[in-house]
Amino acid sequence: MYKRFIMAGILAVSLSSCIGYKEPTKENIAELKEKNEIASHITIPDEWIFDRNANSRSLSYDWITDLKTPQLEALINEGMQYNADIIIAKEKLNQIELAMEIAGTNLYPSVSAVANTSNNLVSESQISRLALKASWEIDLWGKNKSAQMASTSDYFSAKHKSTLLHQSIAAMIAKAYYLNIAGNIQENRIEGYIQKTKELEKLYGIQKKVGTANALDLSNISAEIISLEGYLEKIRNANRQSRRSLELLTGKYPEGKLTTQNFFNPVQNNIPSSFPLELLESRSDIQAYHFQIEKAFYEVQQANAARLPSLTISSSLGTAGSNVESINSLFTNPLLRVGGGLVSPIFNGGKLKKNIEIKNSQQKQVVEEYSKAVLNALNEVESSLANLNSLEKQSGFNRKAINELKNNISLTEKQIKVGTNNSFILIRKQRDLLKNEMNLINLELQDKMERINLYMALGAQNFIFS
Repeated sequence: MYKRFIMAGILAVSLSSCIGYKEPTKENIAELKEKNEIASHITIPDEWIFDRNANSRSLSYDWITDLKTPQLEALINEGMQYNADIIIAKEKLNQIELAMEIAGTNLYPSVSAVANTSNNLVSESQISRLALKASWEIDLWGKNKSAQMASTSDYFSAKHKSTLLHQSIAAMIAKAYYLNIAGNIQENRIEGYIQKTKELEKLYGIQKKVGTANALDLSNISAEIISLEGYLEKIRNANRQSRRSLELLTGKYPEGKLTTQNFFNPVQNNIPSSFPLELLESRSDIQAYHFQIEKAFYEVQQANAARLPSLTISSSLGTAGSNVESINSLFTNPLLRVGGGLVSPIFNGGKLKKNIEIKNSQQKQVVEEYSKAVLNALNEVESSLANLNSLEKQSGFNRKAINELKNNISLTEKQIKVGTNNSFILIRKQRDLLKNEMNLINLELQDKMERINLYMALGAQNFIFS
């Protein structure tokens, strides 16, 4: 009897080698990625910014570390620990990891204990049973192994999505931080502009007394001051809201009392002219789709295996008798049964065949989504670089205008000293200077936002700052 039992065990192990199971190779996945309609219409130009031969380790990130400040780094670290979305995503990832472990249990035998008792109402006898039952579905065609690997691929896809969420939250914190700094600077500039306008109002009052201005001139300048004060309040409120947003992103109560600096740190480093192609390939969203393609590969394999016969081996060890005391015979005269069952689907209305078609369609959908993610990545990089290039030119023109206005103001002040000009003209020029400085603040803010966008488009290694 024991020889038969051992032989059955050897047979089970040999049959569990998953005849129909296949691992997806790089060639398989690459072939799947190439079979898509989205990419078939795309032609990447020869002057493309990505260098296919460059190594990502050779790329300098000084152009993004220029944005680093101790406060921003502390805020990002705080956000990584306390942000609500990150905490929720962590639990979701934990659930997917547990589901992956559950999927693997189908590859092993299941053992259960059985204990029951019943009464025969005719003979008034009692029948009791105590047994251990084991069953094992031999994974002949790799159905269970494919299900396990599909769950594993889903886990790694979710892990990359979690990384993308961390990167996105870090980028949002950085943007909110710089938006708040820009708000602080704008408040100061607008307050200065209002002060210069009030000085202009005083000069209009003096001119009215001497007959060179009238009531309409005073009314116009007063209306401008009122409008500017309303605009200042709008900026202050927007700044409070940006502080609340920053507090919420870092897990704090959004009371709008977080303080940030009121100046931009100078940017020293330029954006590289080209980037290694592998940066794009290692983006978290693209990697997530890569594992979704792997998952679809396994699910197609699983659906095909479901149409084939399944073999299950079962055994039980126990005892049965007409009274409870006979349970002791388990140790003196145990009953051992070993058997097997073969189940093959014959007719189910085409359900299994349609399921294969669904899985093949889902696989094609994931491949197209992967191609769309690549296309979006290319667009994000192109857009950010184009915007940064334009912002650099705009900032250059604006700085030249500011320098010229400063020189003009200096000349005007000298003319006032010798009596060939007046304070009325000087104040107007000082207001023009403030306008240009406020415009430059907006350009500097946009530059920082686009640097963050480009960093995200290139994969945002180590979140925003390492």
